[in-house]
Order: sequence, then structure tokens, then C-alpha cells
Amino acid sequence: MSASVIGEREVAAEASEIAPARRIRGGTMKPNGRTLGRRFFRSRLFGWLALVAVVVAWQLSSQVRYNPSISSPSRIGSAVVSGLSGGELLTALLDTLRTMGIGFAIAVPVGIGVGFLMGRVRVIWALLEPTVEIARLHPTSAVIPILILFLGLGDPMKITVFLLSAVFPLLMTAYAGAQSVSPTLRETAQTFHLNWVQTQWEIALPASIPYILVGMRQALGSALLMAVVVGMLAGNGGIGYFILEAQQSLNVTELLAGVVTVAAVGYVFNTIFLRLERRFTRWRRTDTIGD
Repeated sequence: MSASVIGEREVAAEASEIAPARRIRGGTMKPNGRTLGRRFFRSRLFGWLALVAVVVAWQLSSQVRYNPSISSPSRIGSAVVSGLSGGELLTALLDTLRTMGIGFAIAVPVGIGVGFLMGRVRVIWALLEPTVEIARLHPTSAVIPILILFLGLGDPMKITVFLLSAVFPLLMTAYAGAQSVSPTLRETAQTFHLNWVQTQWEIALPASIPYILVGMRQALGSALLMAVVVGMLAGNGGIGYFILEAQQSLNVTELLAGVVTVAAVGYVFNTIFLRLERRFTRWRRTDTIGD
């Protein structure tokens, strides 16, 4: 084969490798328009811009012809700001976060502890599995009338509702994490002559952390959902009662302000747990990249 043919093939190969990008001054590579477009439509920025476009269209349509039954983003935003600056919305939100935080704080050790033990100890699984399977499939909202009957309408009833709504997602994900311990890790524990407690603490529990963090995010979403429901049913405070009261008084702006506040709180909590998940499972991503 002649040297000219080999040279032409080498040039073609180099051209195909740098086709997605253009070389600029200084030797750096600049992505072309097609690559940038692909990155944009696969990024979260695309979703945020789509949401902003919907809100802007809503605002413009309300300015052309205002409809009090759907309000407008500017009015809703003003209601949220004023409500969180010392109004009834702030009081309702703090009351909900207080009781929900207590219930969630109790659910975390209970759900993780019971689920982890069920996944690691066969006797505990055999004892609790029928009860857990029956209870976790029963809607928490259906239990609220029973809890009201025995606990009344105060904080004990609300905390119990949040506890029940959060404990089962934590339990099931902790159980799945405990079951996911690989044979290699079990053999490692045997190699280092770890006892049962050391094996669970140093091997099984760290391997379950990704599952547990996912369960905490799910549990938080369930608790926030029940926060609205229990406030509407109890009718004595909280963000759910704020929304119900606005609906009964036909104040659509205040109603939507409450809904937007719940959505914003849920998004903030979810973002916090996602960051915690990335931080505490960094070793898992590193292992995956190395493989």
C-alpha cells in the first residue's frame, strides 16, 4: 500500500474524530451548534425554560383578559411573599413543618432500623413481614378518622399521621438495601474475621446507604402530602387548613399561593436530599466509573 493512501486514511480518521467540534485559536476545541443543541435539550435548563414559558404565557393571557377564577402569577407571587412575611401563610407553614418534623424524626430511626433488621435477620423478617405487607398497602388517609377518634385533633394525631406516612417508604428501602449486600462483601467480612455486629455496621449498613437516602426522599414526599390532607380533615391549622379555608372563601389567589408554597417546600427538601445523596454515595459513582 502506498504512502499517499496511508496518509489520506490517517487524515480522514483525524477529521472524523474532530468532526463534532471546531478547533479555535490556542488549540482548544469548541463544540459545534449541533452538540450544544443536544446538550441543551438534555439539560435541566430546558425544563426550567419550558416552565418559565408557561408562566409567562399565563401572565400575558391574564393581562389581556383577567379571569378571577384562575388569578395570575403576579398576584399569586405577591400573595406568597406577603403571606410568608408574617401572614397566615407563614403561621400555617411553620405549624405543619413543626409537627411533620417531629413525625419524620421518629420515623427515620424506626423505619430504617426495622427494615434493616428484616433484611439481615431471617427470624425478624418472618415475624414482621405479614404485618408490614398488610399495613404498608393500607392508605394512611383511611386511618386518620380512627386516629382522630382516639387521639383527637391535636398534635399527637398529626405526628402519628406523619409517622405512619413516612415509616413504610423508609422501611422498604432499608430492607432492599440490606438485601443488596453482595457476596463479595460478605466474603470480605469473613476474611477480616468480623463478628455479626461489626459486619452489619461496617459492611451491610454502608452498602445500604444509597437505598436509605432514596427512601428518605420518598418518605418526605409522603409526609408532605399527608400534611395537606391532615390539615384539611382536622380543620384546626396547618397548610392544608389554609388551602381549604381559601377554597371555602373563594379566594383563588390565596388558595394557589398555598399550593405554590407546598410545591416550593417539597422541591427545596428534595434538592437537599439529592445533594446529601450525591455526597454520601460519591464512592459508588467512582466505583461505577472505574468499572
